[in-house]
Amino acid sequence: MRKLWFIIARIFNAIGLILEYLAMSMLLLMAIIICYQVVMRYCFNNSPSWTEEIAILMMIWFGILSIPIGVKHKLHIGIEYVYDLMPPAVQVPLRWFVYLLIAFFGVLMVIYGIELTQYTSMSTLPATKLSSAVGYVVIPISGVMLVFNALDRLFSGPDLPENEENDYHSADISKLAPLQS
Repeated sequence: MRKLWFIIARIFNAIGLILEYLAMSMLLLMAIIICYQVVMRYCFNNSPSWTEEIAILMMIWFGILSIPIGVKHKLHIGIEYVYDLMPPAVQVPLRWFVYLLIAFFGVLMVIYGIELTQYTSMSTLPATKLSSAVGYVVIPISGVMLVFNALDRLFSGPDLPENEENDYHSADISKLAPLQS
């Protein structure tokens, strides 16, 4: 069972790393596109119609992709002060509740994200003529990653500081501790 979880974790961590770089790239591209639009509008009085639409799509994708990334790196909003004041007997069930709630939200993102993508697939965006579903297809993808990251955080034990042993950016399998049979 541990070997299966290791394989699944490696696959999801690789996908998560790809999605992180995609989110960073979209943020950079969004800034470049907006700068291009501003220059074209104010210097040449000729603003391309596609720039605003693409920038909005990238902002949507960046925002939605950031949800599972935040859970993976424990950047989600929490009230640590109150949590730290509680006795360990209360902290453990509360931690379980929080991560199960996050995983449940991820399941909802998958279910309703697929529905939303299907509903919007017949309409097109006015400037680019892309399917409107392009803006929403990221929701179920992020939902799957959110479920995995929440369950991974839940079953990984107490939250440890990031290091090379539990760093999700470790693309080198040899850095991970060997499995014990």
